[in-house]
Amino acid sequence: MRPTAALAGQTGALQLHQLRAIDALYRDRSVTLAAARLCVTPSAISHSLRRLREMLGDELFRRGRHGMQPTERAHTIIPRIREALGLLDSAFDSGFDPAVAGREFRISGLLSMRMLLAPVLAKKVEESERSGLLIDFRQINDSFADDLESGHIDLAITTLSQPHPWMRSQVLHHEAMAFVIRAGHPRGNGPLSLIELANMTHVNLRGTDFYRRSQGQRGDGSLESMEAVGLGVALAQHRLEAKVGIVVPDTLSALEVVKHTDLISLCPRRVAELHGGDEICVLDVPYPAYPSPMRMIWNVRQDRDAGLHWLREIIVEACRNL
Repeated sequence: MRPTAALAGQTGALQLHQLRAIDALYRDRSVTLAAARLCVTPSAISHSLRRLREMLGDELFRRGRHGMQPTERAHTIIPRIREALGLLDSAFDSGFDPAVAGREFRISGLLSMRMLLAPVLAKKVEESERSGLLIDFRQINDSFADDLESGHIDLAITTLSQPHPWMRSQVLHHEAMAFVIRAGHPRGNGPLSLIELANMTHVNLRGTDFYRRSQGQRGDGSLESMEAVGLGVALAQHRLEAKVGIVVPDTLSALEVVKHTDLISLCPRRVAELHGGDEICVLDVPYPAYPSPMRMIWNVRQDRDAGLHWLREIIVEACRNL
């Protein structure tokens, strides 16, 4: 049984405005903001919530310090509600033609993917310059899931390992890591050892090029990524520790530091090889490391959106040979 059919079977008399109310409450965590989103009164949202609570036998949302917090039941049913709303919205979708459609697409992504995709999508804009097509690329940060949920962005491209149930995702490729040093570095270009890594000064990235947070970490952009944690674990197993000399926001900055110093940096291999030039040397990681899945992620409600389908196909094709 399809999820939408299962939901209908449970609720029977659920009405469209009630589905939209629970979706808006889940996004905004506020009766007032949900009402503004749907252009109705707060009392209408409250009435819909009371009716839903009666029908489903669950509170669905509880008032907390940070607004209306969803219950486990709300978390469970929201993907099905959004799928149903997306299916309904797509029934009135006449398709997407970039040559005539004036539309803005907002993409939050890692630097490595922005560098790859921006020229490709700029070509599409150039081909459709009279249509008003606009691609808005943004640097990804900790709010990308909330931004997807609220509709502030259309797509996120990152190495998130476990997308939320209300997300849809597609793996574009797997991002491998490598160490980089300057060409002509005194240690030469032979294989690295853990002892060498402990004795060298490192350039750290804030996470804008590989974005899986270590467990329990949140908020501050300077917190270590899973890749940096993997290095720390490998060294700690031999009672070693890396010395960090400078922290920079992205791989391009790290490459510039490496080119002019004897520091070493852990970077996405593909970015280093494409943009490091002859001035750097790329070295294999001397401990077990596994490429991270680079995912394109969107809200399940937009799964059938014709414009986003067009955009996702272009992105998939651009990444096909990575």
